[in-house]
Amino acid sequence: MRFPRSADLLFGQLGSAAEKAGLPWGTDHESIAVTVKDGGFPLSELAGAARRLAESAVSAGLKEDDWCVVRLDQPLDILVAVAGLTAVGVVPVLLSAKLDVASAAAALEPVTVPLHLLITQRRAAEVPRLSAAGATSLVWEDLVSDPRVGTEARVPAHGVERAPDAPYLVTHTSGTTGVPKLAVHTRNSFYQQSVIQARILRTLSLRGYLAAAISPVHVRTLSGLLSALRLRLNVLLLASEEPDVVAGQLERWRPHYLETHPNTFVRWEELADTGVLSSVRLFLGTFDAMHPPTMERLLAGSRRRMPLFAEVYAQSELGPVAFRMKRRRGGRRESVESELAGHRVGRSLPGYSRIRIVDEAGNPLGANQPGRIQVRSKGFFAGYLNFPEKFEENRADGGWWDSGDWGTKSRFGNLRLLDRQVERLDQAASGIALEDVLLGRLPEAVEIVVLETHGALVPVVATRTGMAVPSQRWAQAVDGLPELASPRHASWSAIPRTATGKVRRELLRQQLGFQAE
Repeated sequence: MRFPRSADLLFGQLGSAAEKAGLPWGTDHESIAVTVKDGGFPLSELAGAARRLAESAVSAGLKEDDWCVVRLDQPLDILVAVAGLTAVGVVPVLLSAKLDVASAAAALEPVTVPLHLLITQRRAAEVPRLSAAGATSLVWEDLVSDPRVGTEARVPAHGVERAPDAPYLVTHTSGTTGVPKLAVHTRNSFYQQSVIQARILRTLSLRGYLAAAISPVHVRTLSGLLSALRLRLNVLLLASEEPDVVAGQLERWRPHYLETHPNTFVRWEELADTGVLSSVRLFLGTFDAMHPPTMERLLAGSRRRMPLFAEVYAQSELGPVAFRMKRRRGGRRESVESELAGHRVGRSLPGYSRIRIVDEAGNPLGANQPGRIQVRSKGFFAGYLNFPEKFEENRADGGWWDSGDWGTKSRFGNLRLLDRQVERLDQAASGIALEDVLLGRLPEAVEIVVLETHGALVPVVATRTGMAVPSQRWAQAVDGLPELASPRHASWSAIPRTATGKVRRELLRQQLGFQAE
């Protein structure tokens, strides 16, 4: 295994890529730190902004081995902050702008190391709840617009060198089942997650823009950006997930690659008939299960000869675990019985990840037997900054990590995801697979969540029009499926979600008045 040096990480690669950059990067948003003209900017501008930020941070009193909470709004600003802080050995602790202040404060409350705070002016009211006593609180606008650069703040060309196992950055988990956990990524674990992504992209020989509208504070996004820099690929960095805004950006930049959160892709299905997806060679979805009907619809919108949809099963703690490539529909469809057996997520990545299924006692299980999904990964993180005890709870002998998911693996290594371990159903083998089938039969639905309460399976349905599914149509859709209660109808916006679009099922249960069992 090759360990990274500073030249291999974000700050170093920004500088190196900027020296040879041709086309500008694109974006749909403004930035205080980066000068954006007509929706684009040269990579040298981004690299320069990161260097200025690094020098300003040192002049403001931050130093190597410090930890700094970063609570910013725009993807470009966040990228500048991460690259600049890590260049001088400061460890950014990233909190999503979509995380409410109570959840953010709850995530930070157990942390024992001193934390500085970097925050936007409009969030000044959050400072008392997020800053630690005696720590430095920095306002983003002040730090960027009036750089306090002194002779003592010179930054090495590629940033300071640190040990491979030194903390590099902290991102938070989705928080679907409670307070988000703060995952610590070392320089090496972050680098290894990027290396495997670059290896996959390299095989596809992509040449056009890579468009991404994904949470800018998650390790997937930042390691993916490092992969793009390593391969000298141009990026379209999107802040908006609204279909009409995205359509305009896709029409202008004509990207070859498109990624967003799985539940956002569902909303983008309406773009398939507009022609704005015609240039896309590769769609990619991670963070959550990709429903097959959505993948088929989006692939149909590409005018490429052989477009692909990559579904990646991944976790912040591990990086990519397994993936599968889907082509346009062809040949014989999978039977309903097979579909209900679990959501297919592909096979492990040779040389990077390994997967096994174990029972509740940790004993390995045979092929197609449901159990806990455990993983070994080169990109394995270093622990939880706020919940170290949970890190130990999920570790198993031999370097295996319990993913918290329930699934099966075939004798050929194909993984099926059934459900989160804490969300397993008694009345169906897989809630995720059941939702896949229902969405395939009801294209007018934009979200279907199957919950279980007191022995009954209760579907919650949101449609694209906001109208309830007619009873006769619903009866046809559930034919041959496990018995389901009458659907509860909800609007898309009423369903609680995480920063990456995952449904917060327990909170949804509470909203519906379901009592704990």
